[in-house]
Amino acid sequence: MISEVWYSKIESTILTTLKYNLTQKLLAPFPKLNCTTSSQNESVENINDFPTLYVHMLPPLEVGNDLYNDFVNGVNCTFELQVFSDKSETECRNIVVEAIQVMKRLHFNVSMFPDPQTSGKRYFALTRVNRIIGSGDKDIVPSE
Repeated sequence: MISEVWYSKIESTILTTLKYNLTQKLLAPFPKLNCTTSSQNESVENINDFPTLYVHMLPPLEVGNDLYNDFVNGVNCTFELQVFSDKSETECRNIVVEAIQVMKRLHFNVSMFPDPQTSGKRYFALTRVNRIIGSGDKDIVPSE
């Protein structure tokens, strides 16, 4: 049986998937790539490890209610992916493009393409992806 709180594990599952896939693809060019969900780093001024990919799931919306409405059948999830660099906008763009490719393989839609920006000598790029995730989604929902 699927856990009642299956949706609470989505963010950590996505982070694990991103870390694994990005490490495989970007190990040579970015050996110190840091992937995190820690909100203490979400400002470009607070980042000390570069490059960093910050993954944040925005509050999801429940979808797919049945007649009894006694179980969360699905959620509409939006993830914000932020890349921080101390080298260049190009480095940010390269990492975020690879992150988008991983999310596309998980059937996410890009709702906001990256827009690299500069803050002093630090660079960042932000993108958003979203999709509906059902309680039985074998790619994302961990089994008990």
